[in-house]
Amino acid sequence: MQAEGLRVVGVLGSVDTEEAAAGIADAAVEAFGGIDLIVNTIGGAPFALSFDAITESQLLDTVRLNTWPALALIRAALVRGLADGGGSVVNISSGSPRKTTSAMVGYAASKAALNAMTRTVAADLAPRGVRVNAVSPGLVRTSATRAVWEADDGIAAGSALPMGRLTEADDVAGAVTFLLSDDARQITGVNVDVDGGNHLRGAGWTPIG
Repeated sequence: MQAEGLRVVGVLGSVDTEEAAAGIADAAVEAFGGIDLIVNTIGGAPFALSFDAITESQLLDTVRLNTWPALALIRAALVRGLADGGGSVVNISSGSPRKTTSAMVGYAASKAALNAMTRTVAADLAPRGVRVNAVSPGLVRTSATRAVWEADDGIAAGSALPMGRLTEADDVAGAVTFLLSDDARQITGVNVDVDGGNHLRGAGWTPIG
Protein backbone atom coordinates (compact mmCIF):
# COMPACT_ATOMS: atom_id res chain seq x y z
CA MET A 1 0.00 0.00 0.00
CA GLN A 2 2.88 2.35 0.73
CA ALA A 3 4.33 1.48 -2.67
CA GLU A 4 1.09 2.76 -4.18
CA GLY A 5 1.56 6.08 -2.42
CA LEU A 6 -0.90 5.52 0.42
CA ARG A 7 -0.19 6.71 3.94
CA VAL A 8 -0.64 3.60 6.07
CA VAL A 9 0.79 2.13 9.24
CA GLY A 10 0.71 -1.47 10.38
CA VAL A 11 0.40 -2.76 13.93
CA LEU A 12 1.43 -6.28 14.91
CA GLY A 13 -0.81 -8.15 17.30
CA SER A 14 -4.07 -10.01 17.85
CA VAL A 15 -6.98 -7.59 17.63
CA ASP A 16 -9.07 -9.55 20.11
CA THR A 17 -7.13 -8.02 23.00
CA GLU A 18 -7.49 -4.60 24.60
CA GLU A 19 -3.72 -4.15 24.34
CA ALA A 20 -3.87 -4.50 20.56
CA ALA A 21 -6.79 -2.06 20.33
CA ALA A 22 -4.81 0.46 22.34
CA GLY A 23 -1.78 -0.13 20.12
CA ILE A 24 -3.78 0.49 16.96
CA ALA A 25 -5.25 3.69 18.37
CA ASP A 26 -1.84 4.91 19.57
CA ALA A 27 -0.28 4.18 16.18
CA ALA A 28 -3.04 6.10 14.39
CA VAL A 29 -2.60 9.15 16.62
CA GLU A 30 1.17 9.06 16.24
CA ALA A 31 1.10 8.63 12.47
CA PHE A 32 -1.84 10.84 11.54
CA GLY A 33 -2.36 13.17 14.47
CA GLY A 34 -5.72 11.84 15.60
CA ILE A 35 -8.60 9.44 15.02
CA ASP A 36 -11.71 10.48 13.10
CA LEU A 37 -12.99 7.30 11.46
CA ILE A 38 -13.13 3.60 12.36
CA VAL A 39 -14.10 0.60 10.26
CA ASN A 40 -14.35 -2.61 12.29
CA THR A 41 -13.83 -5.51 9.89
CA ILE A 42 -12.70 -8.25 12.26
CA GLY A 43 -15.02 -11.25 12.41
CA GLY A 44 -15.69 -14.67 11.01
CA ALA A 45 -17.29 -18.07 11.42
CA PRO A 46 -14.54 -20.31 12.82
CA PHE A 47 -17.00 -23.09 13.71
CA ALA A 48 -19.49 -23.93 10.95
CA LEU A 49 -21.62 -26.19 13.13
CA SER A 50 -25.32 -26.72 13.82
CA PHE A 51 -26.89 -26.00 17.21
CA ASP A 52 -26.60 -29.65 18.28
CA ALA A 53 -22.93 -29.91 17.38
CA ILE A 54 -21.41 -26.60 18.49
CA THR A 55 -19.90 -26.52 21.99
CA GLU A 56 -20.39 -23.80 24.57
CA SER A 57 -16.82 -22.58 24.17
CA GLN A 58 -17.09 -22.56 20.37
CA LEU A 59 -20.28 -20.51 20.52
CA LEU A 60 -18.88 -18.03 23.01
CA ASP A 61 -15.60 -17.72 21.08
CA THR A 62 -17.57 -16.90 17.93
CA VAL A 63 -19.60 -14.23 19.73
CA ARG A 64 -16.43 -12.76 21.19
CA LEU A 65 -14.66 -12.67 17.82
CA ASN A 66 -17.52 -10.78 16.19
CA THR A 67 -18.17 -8.29 18.98
CA TRP A 68 -15.30 -7.64 21.36
CA PRO A 69 -12.62 -6.34 18.91
CA ALA A 70 -15.07 -3.72 17.61
CA LEU A 71 -16.06 -2.60 21.08
CA ALA A 72 -12.47 -2.52 22.31
CA LEU A 73 -11.28 -0.39 19.38
CA ILE A 74 -14.15 2.10 19.75
CA ARG A 75 -13.34 2.51 23.44
CA ALA A 76 -9.62 2.89 22.78
CA ALA A 77 -10.30 5.52 20.11
CA LEU A 78 -12.62 7.49 22.37
CA VAL A 79 -9.89 7.79 24.99
CA ARG A 80 -7.64 9.17 22.26
CA GLY A 81 -9.98 11.81 20.90
CA LEU A 82 -12.46 10.13 18.55
CA ALA A 83 -15.28 12.33 19.85
CA ASP A 84 -13.30 15.58 19.80
CA GLY A 85 -14.33 16.48 16.25
CA GLY A 86 -17.35 14.26 15.79
CA GLY A 87 -16.17 10.82 14.64
CA SER A 88 -17.81 8.07 12.64
CA VAL A 89 -17.71 4.29 13.09
CA VAL A 90 -18.84 1.53 10.72
CA ASN A 91 -19.05 -2.07 11.90
CA ILE A 92 -19.04 -4.83 9.27
CA SER A 93 -21.93 -7.13 10.09
CA SER A 94 -23.77 -9.72 7.97
CA GLY A 95 -27.19 -10.71 6.72
CA SER A 96 -26.86 -13.98 8.65
CA PRO A 97 -29.05 -12.94 11.61
CA ARG A 98 -32.08 -12.97 9.29
CA LYS A 99 -31.19 -16.34 7.76
CA THR A 100 -31.66 -19.86 9.08
CA THR A 101 -28.55 -21.58 7.78
CA SER A 102 -28.00 -24.45 10.22
CA ALA A 103 -24.20 -24.40 10.21
CA MET A 104 -24.16 -20.64 10.84
CA VAL A 105 -26.04 -20.68 14.15
CA GLY A 106 -23.05 -19.33 16.10
CA TYR A 107 -22.10 -16.78 13.45
CA ALA A 108 -25.67 -15.53 13.06
CA ALA A 109 -26.03 -15.13 16.82
CA SER A 110 -22.76 -13.22 17.04
CA LYS A 111 -23.66 -10.83 14.24
CA ALA A 112 -27.07 -10.27 15.83
CA ALA A 113 -25.17 -9.28 18.96
CA LEU A 114 -23.00 -6.92 16.91
CA ASN A 115 -26.12 -5.32 15.40
CA ALA A 116 -27.61 -4.74 18.85
CA MET A 117 -24.30 -3.37 20.06
CA THR A 118 -24.12 -1.00 17.09
CA ARG A 119 -27.51 0.52 17.89
CA THR A 120 -26.80 0.77 21.61
CA VAL A 121 -23.38 2.39 21.17
CA ALA A 122 -24.86 4.72 18.54
CA ALA A 123 -27.41 5.95 21.09
CA ASP A 124 -24.73 6.34 23.76
CA LEU A 125 -22.35 8.30 21.52
CA ALA A 126 -24.81 10.48 19.61
CA PRO A 127 -24.71 13.22 22.29
CA ARG A 128 -20.93 13.28 21.86
CA GLY A 129 -21.19 13.76 18.11
CA VAL A 130 -20.02 10.27 17.14
CA ARG A 131 -22.06 8.27 14.64
CA VAL A 132 -22.08 4.45 14.71
CA ASN A 133 -23.54 2.40 11.85
CA ALA A 134 -23.16 -1.05 10.31
CA VAL A 135 -22.96 -2.54 6.83
CA SER A 136 -24.16 -6.08 6.17
CA PRO A 137 -22.64 -7.64 3.06
CA GLY A 138 -24.12 -10.71 1.45
CA LEU A 139 -22.09 -13.07 -0.73
CA VAL A 140 -19.18 -11.00 -2.06
CA ARG A 141 -16.70 -11.86 -4.81
CA THR A 142 -13.50 -12.30 -2.78
CA SER A 143 -10.71 -14.85 -2.52
CA ALA A 144 -12.52 -16.39 0.46
CA THR A 145 -15.61 -17.16 -1.64
CA ARG A 146 -13.75 -18.17 -4.79
CA ALA A 147 -15.14 -21.71 -4.76
CA VAL A 148 -18.67 -20.33 -5.16
CA TRP A 149 -18.10 -18.04 -8.15
CA GLU A 150 -14.88 -19.03 -9.90
CA ALA A 151 -16.29 -21.70 -12.25
CA ASP A 152 -18.59 -19.30 -14.13
CA ASP A 153 -17.19 -15.94 -12.99
CA GLY A 154 -20.11 -15.43 -10.65
CA ILE A 155 -22.88 -15.66 -13.26
CA ALA A 156 -24.98 -18.23 -11.37
CA ALA A 157 -24.45 -16.58 -7.99
CA GLY A 158 -25.33 -13.18 -9.39
CA SER A 159 -28.39 -14.32 -11.32
CA ALA A 160 -29.83 -15.77 -8.11
CA LEU A 161 -29.97 -12.27 -6.59
CA PRO A 162 -32.76 -9.74 -7.24
CA MET A 163 -30.24 -7.25 -8.64
CA GLY A 164 -28.90 -9.89 -11.01
CA ARG A 165 -25.18 -9.62 -10.30
CA LEU A 166 -22.72 -10.74 -7.66
CA THR A 167 -21.74 -8.17 -5.05
CA GLU A 168 -18.20 -6.81 -5.42
CA ALA A 169 -15.88 -5.61 -2.66
CA ASP A 170 -16.15 -2.08 -4.08
CA ASP A 171 -19.93 -2.18 -3.51
CA VAL A 172 -19.33 -2.78 0.19
CA ALA A 173 -16.58 -0.16 0.31
CA GLY A 174 -18.89 2.39 -1.31
CA ALA A 175 -21.52 1.95 1.39
CA VAL A 176 -18.90 2.16 4.13
CA THR A 177 -17.38 5.30 2.62
CA PHE A 178 -20.78 6.97 2.45
CA LEU A 179 -21.58 6.19 6.09
CA LEU A 180 -18.20 7.55 7.17
CA SER A 181 -18.63 10.74 5.19
CA ASP A 182 -20.31 14.04 6.02
CA ASP A 183 -23.00 13.15 3.47
CA ALA A 184 -24.29 10.76 6.17
CA ARG A 185 -23.99 13.27 9.00
CA GLN A 186 -27.62 12.69 10.08
CA ILE A 187 -27.42 8.90 9.95
CA THR A 188 -26.59 6.83 13.00
CA GLY A 189 -27.64 3.46 14.37
CA VAL A 190 -28.57 1.97 10.99
CA ASN A 191 -27.56 -1.28 9.31
CA VAL A 192 -27.24 -1.10 5.52
CA ASP A 193 -27.61 -4.32 3.51
CA VAL A 194 -25.21 -4.59 0.58
CA ASP A 195 -26.29 -7.91 -0.86
CA GLY A 196 -27.93 -7.32 -4.22
CA GLY A 197 -31.35 -7.55 -2.58
CA ASN A 198 -30.86 -11.02 -1.11
CA HIS A 199 -32.32 -9.85 2.21
CA LEU A 200 -35.67 -9.50 0.43
CA ARG A 201 -35.89 -13.25 0.03
CA GLY A 202 -36.40 -14.06 3.73
CA ALA A 203 -34.99 -17.01 5.62
CA GLY A 204 -32.41 -19.36 4.16
CA TRP A 205 -29.58 -18.59 1.81
CA THR A 206 -30.52 -18.28 -1.85
CA PRO A 207 -29.53 -21.50 -3.68
CA ILE A 208 -26.75 -21.11 -6.24
CA GLY A 209 -26.42 -23.22 -9.34
